[in-house]
Amino acid sequence: MIDPPPKPKRNPSWSRTLVRALLICGGSVAILLPAWLPNRPEVPIERGTVELLQAFLLAAAATVMLGASSHAGLYRPVCRVLGLGFIAAFVGEIEDFVSGILNWKFPEAWVVGGILLIALITALRHRRVMVHFLATLGNHAGTGLITSALLIIYVFNRVIGSSKFWKAALGVAFSPSVPRICRGYLELLACYLIFIGALGLSLTLARRRDSP
Repeated sequence: MIDPPPKPKRNPSWSRTLVRALLICGGSVAILLPAWLPNRPEVPIERGTVELLQAFLLAAAATVMLGASSHAGLYRPVCRVLGLGFIAAFVGEIEDFVSGILNWKFPEAWVVGGILLIALITALRHRRVMVHFLATLGNHAGTGLITSALLIIYVFNRVIGSSKFWKAALGVAFSPSVPRICRGYLELLACYLIFIGALGLSLTLARRRDSP
């Protein structure tokens, strides 16, 4: 029998919901603030800095999920799988920094493949709880934020980060750095949403009531 969906321990509050929404929107504005200051050459918008910020947010998301696993009860494997997924994303994000800036050969594909293999094995070993989690995904806070982040990376970023889009929009004023900067900051926004979504998921999973 499939477990019932997790029940919140506190009654819903419009004021708490509004405050959380404002904080998330405020963070989204603050994290992209340097991109709105093109006349400030000292603003760190170069590729390495943005990618390090992305990697930091993904590492923080992985830490939150793995830390919540000890309080998640039967959902502990879910936290581990999500944490491993965020670690794989973190490894993929630091590859350009390690290879391009530090000039170290980094076997990104092998490391990411190994991490995802461990996550897959964990998910298969706990198929029942994983299926239950996916079936009740809409009941978990943070799902919408992570979904939005994936849409930014794999859909929206393909258009806004395209050179053809900016050539058509800017014409003779086009600069090759424009799509690169837009891609970097859109990915940074997506990583921020993933971090906030991981916080919401960790709180929901840690507060769930185990089935009898």
